[in-house]
Amino acid sequence: MQDRAIAEIGALQLKRMQGLAPVDLYIENMFPGKDWQMLLLIFEIIDNNGVLQCEYKGIDIERVGQENTDYRKYAYRKGSSRGGDVTFTTKLSLPVYKKINNIQIAQFNKVLVKEGVEVEFFRFIKDSFNRNIDIIKEELEDLFKNFDKKQRVTTGISFKFLKNGERKYLHDFEIIKEIILESGSETMYTHTGTDSRTRNKICSVTGKEEEDIYGFAAPYKYSSPDKPGFISGFFDKKKNWRNYPISSKETLKLELGRKFIKQNLTGYFYGYEYYIVPHPIIKTDINRLETIIKRLKTAFDIEKQESKEKKRRAEDRIQKIIAEEENYFNLDLLFFKEDKKTQAISILLMLEEILPSRFRTLFIDVPDRINKNLLFKDAITIKKETNDLRFSFRILNLFFDKYFLLIVQKVFLGNTLSINYVFEYIMKLYRKNYNEAKSADKWVEPGIWTVKKAIMLILYLQELEIITYNKNYNFMETEDVAKKGSAFNTEGFNRFIIENKSFLDSNIKIGIFAVGVLVRFLFDIQAANLGGNTPFENKLRGYKLNPDLLKHIYTDALSKIEAYQSFYAYQELRQIINNYFLVNSNKLNELSNSELSFYFVAGLELGKTFKYGKEDNN
Repeated sequence: MQDRAIAEIGALQLKRMQGLAPVDLYIENMFPGKDWQMLLLIFEIIDNNGVLQCEYKGIDIERVGQENTDYRKYAYRKGSSRGGDVTFTTKLSLPVYKKINNIQIAQFNKVLVKEGVEVEFFRFIKDSFNRNIDIIKEELEDLFKNFDKKQRVTTGISFKFLKNGERKYLHDFEIIKEIILESGSETMYTHTGTDSRTRNKICSVTGKEEEDIYGFAAPYKYSSPDKPGFISGFFDKKKNWRNYPISSKETLKLELGRKFIKQNLTGYFYGYEYYIVPHPIIKTDINRLETIIKRLKTAFDIEKQESKEKKRRAEDRIQKIIAEEENYFNLDLLFFKEDKKTQAISILLMLEEILPSRFRTLFIDVPDRINKNLLFKDAITIKKETNDLRFSFRILNLFFDKYFLLIVQKVFLGNTLSINYVFEYIMKLYRKNYNEAKSADKWVEPGIWTVKKAIMLILYLQELEIITYNKNYNFMETEDVAKKGSAFNTEGFNRFIIENKSFLDSNIKIGIFAVGVLVRFLFDIQAANLGGNTPFENKLRGYKLNPDLLKHIYTDALSKIEAYQSFYAYQELRQIINNYFLVNSNKLNELSNSELSFYFVAGLELGKTFKYGKEDNN
């Protein structure tokens, strides 16, 4: 991900925040994008005949709205898991006593090591805090236990001070602002007590020589300076600036850009969290950058407010919005896992400089062409209603599962993929569903659904030229010589092959497909004669087929059909098998076992389509 793009977004935020004090740029919204509440421990300063006294007055509750910028008065900035947050303001959780004990020790110590008049004020507050600590813990515990589940995860605690009718918050104290500013800049060049900074070196963001260079200012912790292999200079952390030199001028932009992206341009794509970072092709085209950022932010905001079910049905929404734009910008996409404690991220996939036109190809143009195939019309049943099967990246996720992001990378970049690899995962899912369906202890999607989705996947990858196929194959229709009363629909079979010529792109594939159709007819015959049982299924060995096994399956199936009916049963289908399968059986070894198996199960699952009087494809 380009740091320059992050800095550009940060610069836009900095422009909007003109008029704010520098410290305000480092203060964080405790629960961005949510309505939340702050529990304020109230301390009143009373002048008793010239003698100042501090009294603990209880707890006040203030509500903070999603768009409310007044949160800055609480002076919250996230700290470390060990040392606590930067100021007294922190998130509240059970057990309450841990948070209060941390404030009593760590947070007060941060202030009391400073110098000045305000230090004495906070020393005064600490005395009152210590005297009333048991009461504070009890009152917070009682309040927190009465909160509902949503309130418990959106509640913070801070201080409010009263004196002569005037209210003051932490933001009103210079010493608190100083601590925040130190925290904001110090982390950019300090790591576990080691400083990494230099002067007059090239900044990795601007590409220019800058006066002050920091070594730990990377917006995302892609690596750890504690780990061997990440440090230049023989593991000397002082020289970490060599790995990631960033000027002090750019650190604030990067910080603001990082925060904006995390809060507004972060989403989930089929279970994987990702950042999306737009940047204009013409670097000076800031107005257009603002336009696309606004559109994306709005889309992400809508997504965050939706139910899980709506999100699941529209996981391509952001990508389709991008697809409608012109190529005046490109995007970086970073799929990641984040350590919630250290905020270090593990990169799962990085895609850089992807144009909107590529999004249009992947999410609109190619899916639209595929969806028109009649095979996918009324293909599945949801809540007893038939629905068209429509392509989405859920198809890729379904078949490739934990290797989904690898396929996403191939698809976005247009890299080729082994066709054997594709069929291996198609058959892996088909067999998995087949085995689970036999246990009958839960719903498993029907095999015909899996086959149609697999064909959709194959067509999609073929359209993108991710996998190869025989574009020049010409299918010679078999003459429809069906006699009156014939069960096999030769015309329908021929039409299906023509409409799916990229999927069925060779004689041997058509032949294997036809053998699958024949076995489906045998299943139907056995089911009708044996009370629903289909013993021939045992011969298929869990659909792990090879050329020799497939040949035996054909001859055995033909023998069984003749025994049940007559020597002349399905003559038209047998002629097709003879022309395409038997004549070309020497080419079976050109296909992998997974590919061979799939074309067989495709014929098996779609076989009813070619049987007169059997129109139900679901």
